[in-house]
Amino acid sequence: MAPSIAELSSSSSTPVKEVPVSTTSELAEEQPSKTSTISTWQAIASRRQQEIFSSIPSEWILPADLLKSKRPLDLVKTCGLLNEREVKIVYSTAVDLLEKMRTREYTAVEVTTAFCKASAVAHQATNCLAWTMYPSALSHAAKLDAHMTQTGSPIGPLHGLPISVKEHIYLIDTPSTSGFVGWADNFCTSLSQEGMCINVLRSSGAVFHVKTTNPQGLMALETRSNLYSTTTNPLNTFLSPGGSSGGESALVAMHGSILGIGTDIGGSIRSPALSCGIYGLKPSVARLPHSGLSGAHDGMESVIGVVGPIATCLADVELFCKTLLDAQPWRGEVGLLPIPWGCREGVAAEKEENRKLKIGIIYTDGVHTPHPPITRVLHTTESTLKEAGHEIIPFPTHLHAPLISTVDAMYLLDGGAEYLSHLSLTSEPPTSLLQWLLEKKTTKHRTVSEQWKLHKERNRIQDAYAKLMLETGVDCIIAPGGVTVANAHEEAKYWGYTSVFNGLDLPVACLPAGEVEEGDVWDGNEGGKTDMEALWGPGKEGAQKYEGGSVGLQIVGRRLEEEKLLKMVRIIEKDLGLSGSS
Repeated sequence: MAPSIAELSSSSSTPVKEVPVSTTSELAEEQPSKTSTISTWQAIASRRQQEIFSSIPSEWILPADLLKSKRPLDLVKTCGLLNEREVKIVYSTAVDLLEKMRTREYTAVEVTTAFCKASAVAHQATNCLAWTMYPSALSHAAKLDAHMTQTGSPIGPLHGLPISVKEHIYLIDTPSTSGFVGWADNFCTSLSQEGMCINVLRSSGAVFHVKTTNPQGLMALETRSNLYSTTTNPLNTFLSPGGSSGGESALVAMHGSILGIGTDIGGSIRSPALSCGIYGLKPSVARLPHSGLSGAHDGMESVIGVVGPIATCLADVELFCKTLLDAQPWRGEVGLLPIPWGCREGVAAEKEENRKLKIGIIYTDGVHTPHPPITRVLHTTESTLKEAGHEIIPFPTHLHAPLISTVDAMYLLDGGAEYLSHLSLTSEPPTSLLQWLLEKKTTKHRTVSEQWKLHKERNRIQDAYAKLMLETGVDCIIAPGGVTVANAHEEAKYWGYTSVFNGLDLPVACLPAGEVEEGDVWDGNEGGKTDMEALWGPGKEGAQKYEGGSVGLQIVGRRLEEEKLLKMVRIIEKDLGLSGSS
C-alpha cells in the first residue's frame, strides 16, 4: 500500500505496490543474467519501477480514465488533485515564487507540497520520474520556513524553490544509474560525491524533490531504458520528450518542476526543451559547474558535456545561471573559467529593448532538410524580425557536415566497449537507439594518433566557424533544432542540428516559437529525399503523426557569451510576439 501524505514527513521507507512493468518492445525476449544469483535484469527493472510508483502517496494516484488522453499537458490543472492555490503556485515563474516566499505570501512547505503533487501527476501521465524525495523535500522545506520565521530573511537566493535533477547527476541518497540496469544500486552515499552545481543550489535554498529519467547510456535524443521504460511527451504521448534530459522536459512542461537540471553533450538539453515547447540553455564548456555526474566514458574530453537549465521561461534560465556563478564556483571546481555572471552582457539594459540585431539564419544543414512546420516557422521568424528592423542574412553551413562527422567519430572512441561492458553486468539488451549508435560506421576503436587527427580537424573547423561569424558580422544565429519536431519513439537517428554546436562549443538557447499545423506539407519537390525527411510522409500524414508537436528554434551565440545570448533571445522573443520571458 502506498504511503499517505501524512506519512511522508516521518519516513522515506515505502512498501512496494505491485504494478505492471512497462517494457519497451525490444525487451520481449528474456536473456540469461550474468548476475542471476541476485536477480534477472527484468526483475531489477520491475522492482525499480515499482519503487517509484509506490513512493507516490495513495491519495495522489489518479483514476485510470484521467490518464487516457494523448495530450496530458494540462492534467496538473484539471485532474482535481491540486487546489486552486496550488495550481497557481506551480504555474508561477521561479522569480515570482521566490518573491512571494520572501514576503511570506507562500511558505516553502506549501510550495514544495504543490510541486510534489504536480510531479506525481506528471509521472503517471508520462513516466518521467526516476526517484522521488518527497519526505526529505518536505522536511527541508519545513526547516527553511523555520529559518524564515526565526530570522525574517531567506537562507539564500533560491529559498524554498523546488528543483528537479536529472537522474545521472549525483545527489545524496538517490540512484545515479545512467539508465543501466546493472547500475540500479549505484546510490550516492556521500555528500563528497555531489558536484558543485548541487552544492551551490542547496546552499542557495533549493529544495530537491524528484530525479528524472534519462535513456540507457545517456547517448540518445529519446528517453528510454530497460530500467525506467519509456518517457512520453505531454504534448502528444505518441511522441518522445527528447533526450537525454527527456524526463526533465516532460516534468517541467507539465509544471511538476519549476526548474530542472539537465546535461548536454550532443543536444540533451536542447532536444528535450524544443520537443516539449519550453526553454533551455546549453552553455559553453567550463562556464557552469559540471562535476558530480555518473556516466559512461567518464574522463573523455574529445567532446565535453555541460550542465544547464530547463525552464518554462527565459527569466528562470537566467536565474539558474546567475545563482551558480554568483557563488564563484571556479574556486572549488578548477576546470571552470573565472567569469562572473553579467560581465559579458554586451548590451546596456536601458538600450536592450530597442537594439537591432544582425542575425544569421539556417534553413538546412545540407544533410537533412527539416520538416515543413520547422521551415514554416523559420520563414515566419525571418519576415517578422525583418519587419521589426533586424537584419537577417543566410548563414553558410558548409562546415556543418564535416564537423558533424568528426563529432560523431569522437563520441565512442573505444568502439562502444564500455557500453557493452555495462550492459553485460545483467545481460540486459541495448535499446534500439543504443544499438543503432553502437552499429554506426563512425563507432569504432580509435588509436591515439587517430584521436589526434580528429581533434585537429575539430579545432580547424572551430576556428573557421569563428572566423565566419566574424566576417559575416552576425550577433547570433537562428537554426532548426532538428529534422523533426519531437521525434516519434525510436526515430531520433540524427543529431547533427544540435551536436554541431557541441563540436563548436557555442552557447545555445532554446526558444519555443510555434506548433505543428494541419496545413504543414512538403512544398513541391522538397523533402522525402532522406530517411529522416521521409518520416514526415506525404500529404497530411506528417501533420497527423506529429499533431500537437512544438516547433522551437536554437539561438546560437558566441563562445562563453551566455549573458549576451540570453539578452538577444529576449529581444527576439519580444519582437516575435512570443510570451514566456517574464
